[in-house]
Amino acid sequence: MKRIAVLVSTYNGENYIADQLNSILNQNIDTGLYDLQITVRDDGSTDHTVSIIEKLKETNMNISLIPFTKNLGFAKSFMSLLSKVEADYYFFSDQDDIWEQNKVNDFLSIISAEEVKTPICGVFSDAWIADKHANSIGVRLLGQRKENIKNGYLTFMQQIFETYVAGASLCINWNARQQVLEFNFDDFLSRKAHDHFIALIISCYGKLYFLDKPTLRYRQTGNNVYGARNIKKKSILQRLTSLHSRVKDVQRTLYIGGNIMKQVPEKEKLAETMITISNGQASFYERLKFFKNHQRLVSAKYPVTLSLLYTMMTSKNAN
Repeated sequence: MKRIAVLVSTYNGENYIADQLNSILNQNIDTGLYDLQITVRDDGSTDHTVSIIEKLKETNMNISLIPFTKNLGFAKSFMSLLSKVEADYYFFSDQDDIWEQNKVNDFLSIISAEEVKTPICGVFSDAWIADKHANSIGVRLLGQRKENIKNGYLTFMQQIFETYVAGASLCINWNARQQVLEFNFDDFLSRKAHDHFIALIISCYGKLYFLDKPTLRYRQTGNNVYGARNIKKKSILQRLTSLHSRVKDVQRTLYIGGNIMKQVPEKEKLAETMITISNGQASFYERLKFFKNHQRLVSAKYPVTLSLLYTMMTSKNAN
């Protein structure tokens, strides 16, 4: 029997946590083939979140709760969960969304087939943006970004310039988990989101498949750490700042795994390029050529402007 671990990090989520856990428990899966277990780590809630979880535990053996020790923040909380739980497949869950009933089945149909040829793999999907009552507003989370995803998977190169993966819609296999845990999350430069960190590593050393279907309702409560965003409203400065952060993250991903990177020699040239660019060691021409060649990935709205600005931003004097 294959083990499915659903990892949930909570913090003052008393208004929504019961709905979310029940939507996970009510998934349409073959219980003869799969054992689904929910592991919750509370990050120091001061409301009734923990007591609600404890109440659900009394009637459902599929829920376990890790005792609180200290506040880690949501990203490190998820990474702590990932390191502690043993399973064949790992799903990440926010505390306030609602999963569609066939979400787990839809993910498993892809990952169980693809991991035979790609041992390190994961799957992510789209999501419906929902109001505070978890009613879909009919808008997809990925929006126009979805059009950039070709051939059913997300490339490593794409993630240098844009974020696509929300942890709430991500599943990885055990091999991917082992690869992720080779890295020290504390050394990752953004030190913010676990989902981008995990997605980068999987697409570097394996494959990250895309399920073009909303599999959950991404509830907007007003208290989301990262809510749904309108990419069209981002200024050039905001886009430039985000780009700089992602390039540094990519550099760090490749650099930390220097010895592991030998397993994927096709990434070595990219690694060298990203490291020299991020360290300000590449010439102006080398930087200009790199960003010009990928300017449509840099920005669909400001491809030339952002490519030129970032070329200048990564000069030796700018660092």
